[in-house]
Amino acid sequence: MSHPKVQAVFFDIDGTLLGLKSKAIPDSTIEALAILKAKGVKIIVSTGRSYEHAQFLAPYGFDGFITFNGSYCVDSQGQPFFRHTIDADDIRILHNHLSTVDNFPVGVMTTEGAFISDITDDVTAIFELLKLEVPRPEPFTEALNNEVLQLNLFVDEDKESHIINHVLKNCESSRWCPVFIDVNARGISKKIGMEQFFARYGLSAGRTMAFGDGGNDIQMLRTAGVGVAMANAGDHVKAAADYVTGTTEEDGIWNALKRYEII
Repeated sequence: MSHPKVQAVFFDIDGTLLGLKSKAIPDSTIEALAILKAKGVKIIVSTGRSYEHAQFLAPYGFDGFITFNGSYCVDSQGQPFFRHTIDADDIRILHNHLSTVDNFPVGVMTTEGAFISDITDDVTAIFELLKLEVPRPEPFTEALNNEVLQLNLFVDEDKESHIINHVLKNCESSRWCPVFIDVNARGISKKIGMEQFFARYGLSAGRTMAFGDGGNDIQMLRTAGVGVAMANAGDHVKAAADYVTGTTEEDGIWNALKRYEII
């Protein structure tokens, strides 16, 4: 199935570029990235991670990074060219909620770095799963003095609904694992990050492809000309995609690119 003249391909990291089980990029994906580069197709990372936690991919020649789910975009030289922070009023209201109503761990991603308000077993387990270093512990009050790009709230779905509807009213959430949610300023998503790169590189949305597996990938998959969900994605993510491929370890990226004759 040909999809000619694709200009760019966007890739999620966890569960997409990196296998959920292997925590590695398969050789087939590495080869596919090299072929895309040789063909002049832009390859762009699109992740909920920070740029710091995505930089290990730089040697593969990526043309840019959408990080914090679209809140912070960085070019191929590591220079940021777009950022959108959470409203300071929302940070103050959340601080009051944590202090007086319900305290739970909150990861805080700022323009100056990241920290977490409390380190619990859930926090330790998820960072071990992702093979990432646990952020330094700091009281949430530190967020009051910083520009916050993203929050990670370690809450279940019931608490998520309450927080988004009654506390962080200028924000929205997305979940790609059962333990925590990503919280960004309302209107921010990987789609917004894609649009920054459309403008920067003169790309047409209809001539792009995107790969993802989490709830935070849904808008990206819908925006791309071809949205590809990995086999490990939830049903709601697969429903947003044009095609469902195999897992990372099953050479899902390679096979989808071959199916659409991109490589």
